[in-house]
Amino acid sequence: MKKFLSLTLVLSMLASLLTGCGAPKKSGDDYPASGPIATTSYKTQLSPENTKAVTEGVTVDVGDFVLDGTVDLTVAKKPAEENEDEGYKIQPYDISIGALSKLDDFITIRIPYDADYCDEGQDPARCVGAKYLNEATGQWEDVLFEVDAQANELVIYTDHLSIYGAFYVKDEGKRNALITDVLGSGLYMTDEQTLAFSKKIAGEEPGTLDTLADYAEKASGIFFDYSDRIDNAINVATLGGSDLPPGLDTSIPDTSLTLFSAIGYIATAKSIMELGYKQARGRQVDDGEVLNLIRDVSSKAVSYAADNFTKVGCEALSISMAGVLIIDKMLTAFAEEAKATKLEDIAFVYHHFNESFEGFGHKVMRPKDWRAKVIQVLEAHPGDTDRAISALEAGFTKYASEFFSLTEDQMSEVASDVPNVTVKRIPAFTEAEKSQLIDDYIAHLKDKTMPAVLTSVQNYMIRKVELQELEALSKAKEYYNSPIAITLKEEIPEGGKSQFTDYKFRFAPLKEGTVKSSWTGKWPESGEVRTSATLMGFFLSGLPHTVEFFKPDADLEKDQPEFTVAFTITVPKIDIAVSGREPLTVEAFMGTWVDPDGCRTILIMNGGNVIEKEPDLSWYGGSVSCTEYTPEYDAASQTLMLKGVTTWVEEPDTLFEVVSADKHQLELDASSSGIDYTAVESKDGIVTVMESSDYTYTRQ
Repeated sequence: MKKFLSLTLVLSMLASLLTGCGAPKKSGDDYPASGPIATTSYKTQLSPENTKAVTEGVTVDVGDFVLDGTVDLTVAKKPAEENEDEGYKIQPYDISIGALSKLDDFITIRIPYDADYCDEGQDPARCVGAKYLNEATGQWEDVLFEVDAQANELVIYTDHLSIYGAFYVKDEGKRNALITDVLGSGLYMTDEQTLAFSKKIAGEEPGTLDTLADYAEKASGIFFDYSDRIDNAINVATLGGSDLPPGLDTSIPDTSLTLFSAIGYIATAKSIMELGYKQARGRQVDDGEVLNLIRDVSSKAVSYAADNFTKVGCEALSISMAGVLIIDKMLTAFAEEAKATKLEDIAFVYHHFNESFEGFGHKVMRPKDWRAKVIQVLEAHPGDTDRAISALEAGFTKYASEFFSLTEDQMSEVASDVPNVTVKRIPAFTEAEKSQLIDDYIAHLKDKTMPAVLTSVQNYMIRKVELQELEALSKAKEYYNSPIAITLKEEIPEGGKSQFTDYKFRFAPLKEGTVKSSWTGKWPESGEVRTSATLMGFFLSGLPHTVEFFKPDADLEKDQPEFTVAFTITVPKIDIAVSGREPLTVEAFMGTWVDPDGCRTILIMNGGNVIEKEPDLSWYGGSVSCTEYTPEYDAASQTLMLKGVTTWVEEPDTLFEVVSADKHQLELDASSSGIDYTAVESKDGIVTVMESSDYTYTRQ
């Protein structure tokens, strides 16, 4: 079986992309909150004894821990929606189980899919995916699913009921960009990768954040592998229409994360949990190493999975991971303590009370109730195995002791309710007899009830983390589909006119195959252009991060631009100041400068830093004053901002050289110093005149 985790599907992606270019909304983009009108509806029943049913080709399996009694299962097949222009189709099913909405466990829904929809030569399993309809917003959202190619079925895992849709695309290349194949590629990890990444996280190795980000970014490269297959999403002309370039900012606002580091952490967390689950079942790897890694990785959740980026709860992530760890210990401990119980008549009465009798304020704890108790214990004691086990043991003992709080008459009434038992009067119990009965019943619980309960909870915890991974991926999808407001504005003096009216402009560089006319416009007399786009649109077109301006009669394919304006691709807005000045870099300011008093200032690059030398200051007795700065450059104002690091003096014979630190004299901390230089004039990419707050400098 191939497994695919839905990142997004054609409908939501195309709708989001087209929003940026003012295209009309396509039929089928949204359903109303009530959903489409059903054409066929089928009903059958589910119960704790019959947890699986098939109707209208849809299979629903609720498992052992959802139902308390018999309920109706209704499957309503909705009218299919198809958009032939965009090459997709949606087949929705409204699935309801009695009055249930939010479920205590994940259920499995299998929906058949049409293998003939996609174009000839395409893999039908790569042309289909699943979503659910958020009826409050009318939007289709992500859900966990697999594709069973052998059965031609979508296998959906969910803990809530809704309208579920089979999404089809004719071209599997488009689907690859919109759905991540978790096990076959992308965010799937081998056991070796899982252990390696987990050790880096647990050991807080330097560079781990970057390692995780690199992994997730490469794994998510599948987002963009269809860039030659669809039209780009920006149309600037309407005007109201692998290696990342310097013009792209991938940082997440208000966090220390880049786009993919949280995804990499969550993928590692899920994989180490699955590895722990495998070891609990088959002892395939060393217990101590994996269990310790689960504990250590879970403790780093706050560092790697910031809530304000992923919107997944770090606490929930930690609880889920710790739950897998604790349950492994419980399974081991309970298996060692469990033992067969021989039931005599009195023991039968006691056992009947615990397992079947309802009355005298007593509520029977069924497997579903014990499962809820285990989850409650894990949430109350995350990461503390001993306390969690002790709390559950205390729950066993409390429940197993309730019978002995009954009066003799009440015990006799319980006895009369037990079939095939002759004893009608329960004698007084010694403390030793009570202890024996309690111990035997707890052993019975651990042997017969708890293994299935604990395994179910462990699976549930892994599914919860898969949902968190899905939400992190969805957040990345939202980031790529974020609307970016783009403003190009000319610097026009008050009362003045645009000096570039009717100039042609084009975003650059553009990827081969991009529709260039969509990135080309005509400069208006107002001197201002407003449009919008998505980050995905920039990726599909080659990440253009400059705007080239040409004279009105220029041939854009043959002539050189008059000037070029650089900008940084940022979310949620890009402001591009158009001044007619050519783009500059930090290097454009390097060289020898002279102020009006004839004093020289020399700027030299030293790796990523800048060294400023002032040889004409008199107070160093002929030695040269030197300061090293860290530079920042503001392209809009063409200002080089320097923040001091250290200052020293050196001999004048090394005036135009970078001198090693061991030859510095009088070296002092310069972190409180700083200076700004703004370009006034430039030519061929080199600043010829600049100014600070005190002087205007000319290049020597």
